[in-house]
Amino acid sequence: MKPKINILLQFVPVVLLLGVLVSCASKSVESIFGRGEVHTLISELHKAKTCEVYRVDDSYPGETKLNKGNKVHGFFILSESRPMKDDVRKALSQILLKPNTYFEHAVPVDCAFRPGIAFRFASGTIEVDLLVCFSCNELRYYLDGKSAAGSHFKSPEILALTKKLFPNDKKIQALK
Repeated sequence: MKPKINILLQFVPVVLLLGVLVSCASKSVESIFGRGEVHTLISELHKAKTCEVYRVDDSYPGETKLNKGNKVHGFFILSESRPMKDDVRKALSQILLKPNTYFEHAVPVDCAFRPGIAFRFASGTIEVDLLVCFSCNELRYYLDGKSAAGSHFKSPEILALTKKLFPNDKKIQALK
């Protein structure tokens, strides 16, 4: 009788591991930023009253290029806001709504979040900011100034779109 119990006990770690993997299966877009206001605004960027993009200081902490000026969620803004045209809004919305933009099983990257880009979308009383860190491929969403969601991304489309938005920025153009 004991040999059967020992054999069963050998499979317990495997069964537990499979349970963890299955429970983390696919990450839907809704699980990243919910079905509420953020999802609605991202899916309907063409209806947003304003859509802007900023270049943000992505220096390591203590290396900031600026000591004063406007900030977005604690990061200094390096450029004037640039309004986004309708075709760019549509392209960004499509990228952000694709499930394959995001990692299904992301192992946290050992990286300080240093966004180089900030998108701001506003519609009526709702304001959504999206900060993009290309060092660790991380997105952070803020709804009306408060952290709302975040995820790691794998889509090269975000970088390609950003390069189009900042064609004269040497640091952005050097990103791979």
